Amino acid sequence: MKLASSDTMKRFLSDHLSDLQGRAEGDPGVSWDFYSSSVLEEKDGFACDLLHNPPGNSDQEGDDVEEDDFMFELSDKPLLPCYNLQVSVSRGPCNWFLFTDVLKRLKLSSRIFQARFPHFEIATLPKAEFYRQVASSQLLTPAERPGGMDDRSAPGSSETVELVRYEPELLRLLGSEVEFQPWNS
Repeated sequence: MKLASSDTMKRFLSDHLSDLQGRAEGDPGVSWDFYSSSVLEEKDGFACDLLHNPPGNSDQEGDDVEEDDFMFELSDKPLLPCYNLQVSVSRGPCNWFLFTDVLKRLKLSSRIFQARFPHFEIATLPKAEFYRQVASSQLLTPAERPGGMDDRSAPGSSETVELVRYEPELLRLLGSEVEFQPWNS
């Protein structure tokens, strides 16, 4: 609450904490107003009861679903920055490492890496597009963004950035271990 910079955020946090601790009868914050979205409605009526049966709960098949798990990456070395980028229009965004960071960590040249690990996907992205996607990330603070963000390429420049796709095998090569923890435990 002390870190909140706006009255709206202070009120939100105060209400959230009151909800967690339980509110007294007669408190005006006891009842919530919930307005459905027209996105959830179909032409012939309501598509689902969002509060009773939220989408994604009953239609999950199998016990190996990990979407609701927290993922922790552990390593005895500092973790390499990972960027969620869309490198082609034919598929959505996925996680990528800077190829130069991977090569430095593994102490390999590009040629040797590609000869030893031809199955790892390597993509090239125009430097200006890389910086545009990274700068628009809501997860990275300015201090966490890759170095050289001020040295952006001029529009139309032919400079590129090489990326290697995030894969479990690559994580093991980098000395990392991934653990999944259920969110409700």
